[in-house]
Amino acid sequence: MYSMRLRISILLICLLGSFQLAAQETEISFKIKNAGVFVDGTFDSIQVVQNFNPQNLASAQFEAVIPISTIDTGIKARDRHLLKEKYFDVEHYHEITFRSSEVKRSEEGYQLKGSLTIKETTLPVSINFKLEEIEGTPYYMGSLELDRRDYGVGKNHLILGDTVRISIKVPA
Repeated sequence: MYSMRLRISILLICLLGSFQLAAQETEISFKIKNAGVFVDGTFDSIQVVQNFNPQNLASAQFEAVIPISTIDTGIKARDRHLLKEKYFDVEHYHEITFRSSEVKRSEEGYQLKGSLTIKETTLPVSINFKLEEIEGTPYYMGSLELDRRDYGVGKNHLILGDTVRISIKVPA
């Protein structure tokens, strides 16, 4: 069993090796209201595998893995608090995952549908994105809004907002 896992890990490293640079430039940021003030945050480590050809949307595929322990809101005490059971429960759930199921053209660019898993909950999501060039590099720029309670993050809370706005920037 161990050697099989090792072989699979080596194979994945080889297959994903070409995507490492893209993962380093990938940005997932979020914004949520807390006590009436917006709190911004990011995840410092993201692995993205993507296959996208605008001429062949049927073959498009996006997958992302975000280690929860890399959350960064700019305040270490708050980051540690968010890793606790009430929020992301990093002791039991180590990552957030996304797997696409479909890509369609939209008025603004594209619509990416897929499944987002946070903790033990997997729900369908839709991400609107477009291709943008920044300093000569093409990026997929997208966004979506989630209700954190749908994923069991933070439960009911009087001062914490329910809606989380997520912005995504992935090298094309």
